[in-house]
Amino acid sequence: MPRVALVETFFHDMDAGWTRYVFDQYAIPYTIVRPQEFAKTDVARLYDVVIFPSSNKDLLMSGKRKQGDDYYPSYYPPEYQAGLGEKGMQRIMEFLDLGGIILSWGESANLFMNTLKIPAKKGEPEEFRFPVKDMAPDLKKDGLYCPGSMLKLELAKGHPLTYGLPDDIGVFFRGRPVFRTSLPHFDMDRRVIGTFPEKGILVSGFCQKEEKLAGEAAMVWMRKGKGQLVLYAFQPQFRASTPASYKLLFNAILLPRLK
Repeated sequence: MPRVALVETFFHDMDAGWTRYVFDQYAIPYTIVRPQEFAKTDVARLYDVVIFPSSNKDLLMSGKRKQGDDYYPSYYPPEYQAGLGEKGMQRIMEFLDLGGIILSWGESANLFMNTLKIPAKKGEPEEFRFPVKDMAPDLKKDGLYCPGSMLKLELAKGHPLTYGLPDDIGVFFRGRPVFRTSLPHFDMDRRVIGTFPEKGILVSGFCQKEEKLAGEAAMVWMRKGKGQLVLYAFQPQFRASTPASYKLLFNAILLPRLK
């Protein structure tokens, strides 16, 4: 089994808790790693897969919630408030550069949407952006509203992430993020694994302006050098109640390493 690091904050991290529950039920071994621990952890030596369940980006990075341009610290002791910080994120990028696999879904996907840096042993760090963008803010302005419903997802055929799955499944989706990819450059690649169909998107629940999601990506696999990143717009293990999409998570843990 790959060595799995499951990222969990101290801030009533419910989604991480449900992930632990699903892993326990299926006897999938994992290690809890707090965001502030990454700065002092040799991630590439200890783990093969790092998983970021859905959590606020600001909490993950700084241990504080952000409103506008200001941060609001909690009443927790200081040792429980720290986040990844620049050093922790550097360790994550080193892990990716050395062939690590990162899985991230929901709000946590925002960690990987901006310019990222891979530190260099000599000289300047390498700066890059993954060929993906979150379209949810624009779609929300256009009237998209999905408070939490079951939507249809069409899956790519023949990819290791979709082994054992039918052509389409239902996933639990809360309206964000929504991915749109672009052409990759240099040592990067990308594949859209799950796409909302052109019609008949809503399976159960409520979704206003569902047509805005037609043809948009909800799951993307990307490569940077030897590293792999899988982003999910939905929570594949949502509250241990969506077994139809569990395999999209389990298959990702078992992705073959790139050389």
